[in-house]
Amino acid sequence: MERTTNKDYFAKARVGLFASYTYATYATGKGTDWGGTHYSARDPRGAESAEEAASLFDGAKFARAAYDLGAQYVVFTTAHAGFNLLFPSETMKATGCTHKCAVDSDLVQKLIDGLDTYGIPLILYLPPNDDHDIVDEDLKKMGWYQDSEGRTQFLIRLIREIYDRYGSKIAGFWFDQGGPDSRVCDAVREGNPDAVVFVNTGVTANEIEHPLSDFLVSEYYGSIESCDSDTLPVHYSQVNRQIGNWWAIGGKAPTDARNLYRYSVRTIAVEGQYNAGIAWSCGPYLDQTWEDGVRDLLTDLGTLLKSHDGIYGTVPGRCYPTKPNSTLPKEHWGVSTESEDGSMVYLHVLNRPEDGVLKLAFPANGRRFTSAHCGEHILPLDETAEGYEMVLPIDSDGVDTVIRLS
Repeated sequence: MERTTNKDYFAKARVGLFASYTYATYATGKGTDWGGTHYSARDPRGAESAEEAASLFDGAKFARAAYDLGAQYVVFTTAHAGFNLLFPSETMKATGCTHKCAVDSDLVQKLIDGLDTYGIPLILYLPPNDDHDIVDEDLKKMGWYQDSEGRTQFLIRLIREIYDRYGSKIAGFWFDQGGPDSRVCDAVREGNPDAVVFVNTGVTANEIEHPLSDFLVSEYYGSIESCDSDTLPVHYSQVNRQIGNWWAIGGKAPTDARNLYRYSVRTIAVEGQYNAGIAWSCGPYLDQTWEDGVRDLLTDLGTLLKSHDGIYGTVPGRCYPTKPNSTLPKEHWGVSTESEDGSMVYLHVLNRPEDGVLKLAFPANGRRFTSAHCGEHILPLDETAEGYEMVLPIDSDGVDTVIRLS
């Protein structure tokens, strides 16, 4: 299934899936050992090689999980700690570090094949300049031992190889802390002129876009908690937030789909949210099972996202804007989105008024409405001195009552 992807597509994407799946290695005494993907919930072993991690990966199953979530894109780790590539890279083999890439198995191709079934574009993650994860002997072979120029040249060769192998199936790159320099970004766009670049600075609720990034990116450390997500501030950057653990090491689903849905809707409604929305972060163990409850949670969340109007194909509400870093008090009705052309306004009533009467101020942009619909119901829309009032249907949705105003 073909899909045109470019900067505009990702700017208006509302939901993504970010997966950290890796064969991780560390250099003893040089930095913190953060671990890596476990074999299963009961077996904390990591992969013995990049080849093993790549060979075990099931691209079709993962793609189905992304589809069930309703993801409009996937960000996936090509490598992480230790820079161990999960495909048979000629660039890496040429350095003599043949142990730092897969031998025969190609996780990236399996992922592309799976995602193509659903038309979901793929963004490849590349790790930060974590020299402390790589032993000095390997760094010297790779040409970037205490040498940022050597690292840049390695990345340029690697990205050119990736586009030679996979072509425009790679919709862009997500560079972690440290980022690339401009020549690396140039190599990305040489390979695919429509490719996008995300650069993470590692800041929660980031306000400063990296100069080489197409989007403002925020990394939210720690899993979303079991607390009421209405109490969590939302932001207009690409919000990368975990479900379970960063990579699969024995975590579990910390909450339910309704809680995640409310946070998702509030995030995509934030004023200025043209940065690829929310990317929920989770992934499989090496044995391709998932952390307890997480896989089912993706399906349940996706069911809610797909079954409600005003999610996909929308932009943040201009009539009733949601401010960055805001929470949702119980006395406030909810948030709004709009169709891209502004002809339809969607009110997401997340907190139903006790008396069933929704009271709205006049729109912030001066617009006026003449009709209101909720599902198949036509709602009488009464204009008052302060704005509008309407009586919500008795059988309205308990998760998100969506009102269409025009």
